[in-house]
Amino acid sequence: METKKKNRDSASAEQPRKKPPQQTARRPSGAVATAERPRSAPAAAEKSGSAQRQKQSAAKQNSPRTKRPQDRRTAANEEPTDLSSGKKRAYGNSRPKQKSRIVQMADSAQQTVKKQSQQRKARREANEEKRRRQAAPAVIYTEPKAFNRRRFAMQLLIMAAVVAAFVMGISVFFKVETIKVSGAEVYDPWSVREAAGIKEGDSLLTFSRPRAGAQIKAKLPYVKSVRFGIKLPDTVNIIIEEEDVVYAVKDTTGAWWLVSSEGRVVAQAGGRATSYTQILGVILENPSPNTQAVAQESVPISTGAEGDVTLPPTTTGARRLEVALQIVSALEANDIVGAAASVDVTHLEDMILWYGTRYQVNLGDAADTVHSIEYKIACMNDVILQLSEYQSGILDISFTIWPDQVGYTPFG
Repeated sequence: METKKKNRDSASAEQPRKKPPQQTARRPSGAVATAERPRSAPAAAEKSGSAQRQKQSAAKQNSPRTKRPQDRRTAANEEPTDLSSGKKRAYGNSRPKQKSRIVQMADSAQQTVKKQSQQRKARREANEEKRRRQAAPAVIYTEPKAFNRRRFAMQLLIMAAVVAAFVMGISVFFKVETIKVSGAEVYDPWSVREAAGIKEGDSLLTFSRPRAGAQIKAKLPYVKSVRFGIKLPDTVNIIIEEEDVVYAVKDTTGAWWLVSSEGRVVAQAGGRATSYTQILGVILENPSPNTQAVAQESVPISTGAEGDVTLPPTTTGARRLEVALQIVSALEANDIVGAAASVDVTHLEDMILWYGTRYQVNLGDAADTVHSIEYKIACMNDVILQLSEYQSGILDISFTIWPDQVGYTPFG
């Protein structure tokens, strides 16, 4: 219907409207000619209305609505164009699609970063150009001054005078007035002071500390280490560390000597040998206080009617002493030194330890590389703590009869 109506409108617009015949009024002869009267208002209105209708029909012919069907199909195939920018846009849209706020912010940030990068590049190039234009500093050569021997000698004399004045001031104003001793239990403080050789009135900073320490160790064998401290203006502090535990070992004459777990001979035991853990199977040769223990290499063995014959030892005395010191060190690590009565290393393949009078502990072979002596002593301590106080017997820690188990056999 709309198409037919448009066709009718276009047809009517194409056909020119016929003008009505103009009627002229006849005037009678003899009449005086006068000016024509203006047209009436209805005629002028009709003329302007026809002009407007002609314009409307022409506009309809030019608009897309008045095009013929084939013209509309051709226009549909054409892509609409944005006349303002010259870019193609989607069909049916009156203006390009606006970007979202996030996209606009991203574009703005990208432009800002790009602008800053360009600015940095420009500044960098300007700085490089500025450095290139700067002139290099001139090098001025100056001749070295001649060595002045007199001035050098004067400086040495001044330095020597300062050092001498300092030493004299120390020796005059800082003298020993008080001597304090700490850590002494076996010896009294007066004995430590006398052994050090430090007297009141000596220089506080110039007395020989190595000599004083060596004198203390030589005269007081129980002293393990010595340290000195100075407190201005007149005090000397002597800090000593004594041997906590010692063991009794016989010498070739049958006398008992006290030896530390490090193998240092401390002093002669005299009649106090039973108060210490005894090491059996080792004989000391020519022991003396504050020296390292040395074991005898051969032991006379009775061979019947022929008397005592010295046979070459299969195991050296040094090896026996080494194993014995390992055992007593393990006892110290487990804090059971006082409870051990003796350690017998006469036969290293069958070592025996007596824990007081309650337990005979078989330690097995010293050549066992799987179970160390420290491990065996730790196992012995754990088993004894589990047993009752009234129990006694033989503890087998050799791990030969019962692998990885400690055997307990009560005394019959």
